[in-house]
Amino acid sequence: MGKLNGKIAIVTGAASGIGEGIAREFAAEGATVVSADIQREPGQKIANDIVAAGGQADFIETDLRDLNQIQALIDTTVKTHGCLDVLVANAGLQYEKIITETTEEQYDHMMSVNMKGTFFCCKYAVEAMLKTGGGNIVAMGSVLSYMAEPEFAAYCATKAGIQNLVRSIATDYGRKNIRANCICPGYINTPLGDGYFEQQADPEAARKAASDMHALGRMGETVEVARGAVFLASDDASFITGSTLVIDGGLTAKI
Repeated sequence: MGKLNGKIAIVTGAASGIGEGIAREFAAEGATVVSADIQREPGQKIANDIVAAGGQADFIETDLRDLNQIQALIDTTVKTHGCLDVLVANAGLQYEKIITETTEEQYDHMMSVNMKGTFFCCKYAVEAMLKTGGGNIVAMGSVLSYMAEPEFAAYCATKAGIQNLVRSIATDYGRKNIRANCICPGYINTPLGDGYFEQQADPEAARKAASDMHALGRMGETVEVARGAVFLASDDASFITGSTLVIDGGLTAKI
């Protein structure tokens, strides 16, 4: 029996990387997964893969910069499945820029997806959960919610904001049976990370340097983050809210 049997869960940014890992792991643990992403083809493929493997999954194309699409994501999920038990607010993007090189367009793009998109996903999810007796939010922060890495000014700002947003939701809705927690991963092997390393002068050296930052001497895998999300979304974490689960291979401990 899976840890999430019978749960209806939305996972944003589910077309690749950590979101894909969470969608697949949630389905393996018995959840009905509604995968949301702006990338239609890979998002639909992952949902199809889950169904082919015996799981339950839908895909809804969603651009988190559009509040109407976020509302439609929540409404369609509730109309189709009867309720929303879990929201995993995972979708995000990054620009590797110091503050003086960050344009207004880049700042607005990152804020609209990472911060505003997460905020309103949580808002509409909470509204749906209040109608059915409660629910659970897991939002994706980063080790950069705690610390700053060079050339990530706007990204650091969004991830710190997400961490404190979760605390606010937990405080305001705990007595309404809604839990909210944050996951802060270290470097994880994902297509987003691959893109970052490929932009460096020596990609292999950059990857090794990133691995060496962690006490375990390696970067993480998406399934290792996904297992943490399963825990927070499950009844095993019933007395955990307003908290942060750091899944970083000892990166913050070492630094």
